Amino acid sequence: MQQNGHASLISALEDFAWPNKAAAELARGAHIVPYEKRSAIFHAGETADLVYILLSGEVKLQFDADDGSNLLVSIARGGQMLGVFAPGAGPISGARPEQLFTAHALSRCKVAIIPTARAAQALFHLPAEQLVRVMERSREQWTSLCCRLLSFMTMNVRQRLTHAIAEIAESFGVADARGRMITLRLSHEDLAALVGASRPMVSKHLKELASDGMLTKQQGRYVVMLAQSGEVADESSANGEANGQGAHIRKQFGLDERLGRVVQKTPRGPDRPRTAEHGRAEIKAPVRLV
Repeated sequence: MQQNGHASLISALEDFAWPNKAAAELARGAHIVPYEKRSAIFHAGETADLVYILLSGEVKLQFDADDGSNLLVSIARGGQMLGVFAPGAGPISGARPEQLFTAHALSRCKVAIIPTARAAQALFHLPAEQLVRVMERSREQWTSLCCRLLSFMTMNVRQRLTHAIAEIAESFGVADARGRMITLRLSHEDLAALVGASRPMVSKHLKELASDGMLTKQQGRYVVMLAQSGEVADESSANGEANGQGAHIRKQFGLDERLGRVVQKTPRGPDRPRTAEHGRAEIKAPVRLV
C-alpha cells in the first residue's frame, strides 16, 4: 500500500516538473495520510509549512468569507497539489505564509505530506532551468485557482451551480448514452456547499435544470444531458469523446470557457475522520515507505 503511494507521489511530482531523481528522494521522506469523507485536511489561515499532494480520492478547496459563508474554489483529484507552496518563506525571510483556502475530503482519500522546508532544500539543489520549471508549474496552478474564484464571485447562484456541474462532469464524468454521468455521489447539501448557497435555492435550480432537459439523476448519480446533434458528434470526434462532450456541456450551459478548469472536526477514534491536526501529529513521527 505504501509502495503504491510512493509511486503515485513520484508521478505527481514529475507532473509538477520535478526531475525523477529529486522526486524519488522527496517521496522517500513523505508521509502518506488517509482521510475519511468530509474530514478537514487543512484550514484557511494555518501556517503553510507543509506541502499537500492528493494521491487518490477527491478534495474540495473552498474560500471562507468573513461573514461565515464559503465558496467553492476547486475540486481536486489525484495528482494535484492542495495547499500553498511557498519555499522561499522561513526564518531567514521572516515571512509566514498561510493557507488561503480550506480543504475538505469529498471522499475517502490519501494525501502525501512533505515539510515545505524539505522541498525548499531539494529545490536549492536543482539546476536553474529545472528550478524555474517547477516554480512556473506551481504558479500556473495557483493563478488558475485564483482567477476561477474571482470569476465565481461575479456569478449568481444558478451560474455557479451550472458551472460547477459542468466542471465536475468534465473532470469526474464518464460517457453515457445520454451525455456524461458524474461518478461522484452528490446530494443537494453537497452541491449547496460547493457553490456557497442554501439547500432550498440549489434544489430549486436543480429542478429547473431537470425540467429544461439538461440534467437528470439515476441511482444517486447525476447525468448531464447532451443534445443529440451533429455538432456534438463533430466536437467529440475532433477533440476526443470526453473533451468534445466537455466543450459541448460548457456551451450548452452558457459558460465562459475562459474560466480556469477545475474541482467536521470530530474526536479521533477507530472510525472517526482524520483532521488537519491528526495529519500534523503524524508528520512528527518518522514513517518509512517500504
